[in-house]
Amino acid sequence: MTKHPFRAALLAASSLVATTAHAADAAAASASADPQSTTANQAGQANDAQSLTSSDILVIGSRAAEVAPIAASLTTTQPQAAVSREFIDNANAASDFNQLIAITPSVSISGNNNGTGFTESKATIRGFQDGDYNVTYDSIPFADTNNPTHHSTAFFPTTTIETVVVDRGPGNASQLGQATYGGNINMYSRAAKDEMGGQVQGLLGNWNTFIGRAEFQSGKIDKLGGAKFVLAGQFLRSDGALTNSPVNSKNLFAKAVIPIGSAHTLTLLSTWNRNFYYQSDSQKGATCGTGGTALAAGTQLTADNCTAASQIGTYGLNYGLGSDPTKQDYWKYNRTDKTTDFSYIRLQSKLAPGLSMDNRAYMYGYTNNTLSGTTGTVVTGFTGAGTTASPYKAVSAPADVLGYYKLNKYRVLGYIGQLNYDFSLGKIRVGGWYEYADTDRARLDLDRTTGLPSYNEKFAPVTATATLPSVALANVNYLQYSKWNQYQLFAEFEFHPIEALAITPGVKYVHFNRAISGPVNQKSRTPIDTEATWTKTLPFATINWQATSNWAFYGQYAQGMYVPDLSSFYTSSGTANDQAVQQQNLSKLQPQTSTNYQVGTVWHGSHVSVDVDGYIIDVNNKIASDTSTGAPANALVNIGQVRYKGVEGQVSLMPVAGLTLFANASYNYAHSVTTGAQIANAPFSTAAVGAFYNRNGTRVSFNQKFTGPQYATDATVGATGPRSYRMAPYSVGEFAISQMIAERFRIGATVSNVFNSRAITSISNGKTYGVDDQFQFLAPRSFMVDARITF
Repeated sequence: MTKHPFRAALLAASSLVATTAHAADAAAASASADPQSTTANQAGQANDAQSLTSSDILVIGSRAAEVAPIAASLTTTQPQAAVSREFIDNANAASDFNQLIAITPSVSISGNNNGTGFTESKATIRGFQDGDYNVTYDSIPFADTNNPTHHSTAFFPTTTIETVVVDRGPGNASQLGQATYGGNINMYSRAAKDEMGGQVQGLLGNWNTFIGRAEFQSGKIDKLGGAKFVLAGQFLRSDGALTNSPVNSKNLFAKAVIPIGSAHTLTLLSTWNRNFYYQSDSQKGATCGTGGTALAAGTQLTADNCTAASQIGTYGLNYGLGSDPTKQDYWKYNRTDKTTDFSYIRLQSKLAPGLSMDNRAYMYGYTNNTLSGTTGTVVTGFTGAGTTASPYKAVSAPADVLGYYKLNKYRVLGYIGQLNYDFSLGKIRVGGWYEYADTDRARLDLDRTTGLPSYNEKFAPVTATATLPSVALANVNYLQYSKWNQYQLFAEFEFHPIEALAITPGVKYVHFNRAISGPVNQKSRTPIDTEATWTKTLPFATINWQATSNWAFYGQYAQGMYVPDLSSFYTSSGTANDQAVQQQNLSKLQPQTSTNYQVGTVWHGSHVSVDVDGYIIDVNNKIASDTSTGAPANALVNIGQVRYKGVEGQVSLMPVAGLTLFANASYNYAHSVTTGAQIANAPFSTAAVGAFYNRNGTRVSFNQKFTGPQYATDATVGATGPRSYRMAPYSVGEFAISQMIAERFRIGATVSNVFNSRAITSISNGKTYGVDDQFQFLAPRSFMVDARITF
């Protein structure tokens, strides 16, 4: 790749972060500051220069930054935190990608109540929830197709991840995704190395945990023109921290980087994952109960508030599922089985001096088969016509357990093309993205005791004389088919009026069409066959000024967009023209948009690295439930503006060779412009501290993450009552140690939640406030020992 003068000057003055553990070891052990090699300029690797996101190229000039667990680039145009391969390689082996970014600024994690990596987790970035930001893998966006949320344990275990870059902003125009809105989590696949080698690893932990791993690197194969291959696999099983909540998963990963002549590189990648676990689908945590009364304003809830009659009061903080087959929480009634795959083919081509092209075709799929128990009386059949409100007269079986089967299955196909032109004044990038998604979703009621269908769904006809639906559909909660066709076009110009200054204006056009059909729509429970299209042109402008060779300033103006998700099609008017009302509601609903203003600075000294930023983000057209008089059931409406603002900073210090100290902190204010109240699940602050030692084959690390106070929901209690639950601040730490023996053998241990905090991390509102709300807690302290053989 031809480098422009600005980047060439940076490369001459700075060293590059190595993305392999070997390079990181060398950096820690060496006292020199010679430039290091990197995969950034190697086509087909994890973080290469032709990637759609430029933030994966870490140009730094500081030993402290090189070996720090997280760092920012001197060339960044927005706040970022890049997680090193060294940190990933030595973190808890069961970690999902959310856990890998937990120590970065403004990030908080919830959902790991069954132990790290043993249940899905959710990440919040500056108060933006999962679905409000993009997650990409090798710059390919992936997400669920009903809304752009993510399953952290379903696709990519850490054996498939080389590094992760968290961009706290929409990025440039070339950053693609279904939710170019609140930020980006960019994962990059394992790099194929030049040298042959591999490793086998076994890990044991409490809760009968076992993890087995293997990796093979072919190195360059001269007979194949220098082609390189990497194969990896992982098997995991554990009983989990919660009662009767075992998990099991397996993953296979393969990648090939194949040079074609001197001008082209072909990359093939495929990964397959299957995991199943036992967890209630209808209950997101254990019930606490606080006596059914509102808490005083500002009261912070802890486990001590739970009533003795609640599940937590009766069974303790580790309650998950039970062992009584006459109860809906019987563990065998509550199983989720997921199979996923992700593949792409990529061709990178140098067409002429300064001119290059990057083409990617990809496919990924997700199949979720869930069985769950619920409370209530099972309906086993019908005896007559019943009434208009309840059209079928039911015969009940009160001793049986009500439940359901749920299917969510989708296949996504896409193509991304990008053309790059480097010349004396800068770089031009133009390209586009097309994606097609096909989804089947269903929920069928079951008698979990007998395994037969249960007919508890009651169809309310739209008029008194309307034809009642078939009794065969009375066990169908919803049965729907949906698809989308979407494309995005972008162009940006990275302009260098002087060597140390990069100004990048850009523009992106978004066109999103979603269609849905089916005999029983979700929530509205009426037939559905309709579609909607949303479009938006988004401007971008960034600037990066390198005041000195190791000190840079940046600024960003960017607009983002969040397309209304599938639930926007669930409107029901309760009249014969239900479909027309649905279409009318969709025509009024506008995408949520964000306008981002951010400034920051990055400085890398010889032994100290510092970056600081500030941001203001205005979110317009906030989508929420329509509670106005006469509104159709389940209708959504744009309610106004939410403002996010704050400051963030991180520092790394290398006082002596091999030892790195780091700390970061953020103040995050995410509030409704209308009410002034902090929005739900948005901590007011975060902080992290840690120490990492790596020298002569000995690795020791410790980090502690602090999450500030937050509200569990946006709701109020009664007309004038206080805000709902305020969760107390909490912190959680991880310790790891390992030692290389005879260069080929490594032994180690990891302790998670070192101080055994059992703090509340999330609350889901039940039907009755203070009675059946569901709580999740930090999993108790856990440990894992491992042995690794390299060859």
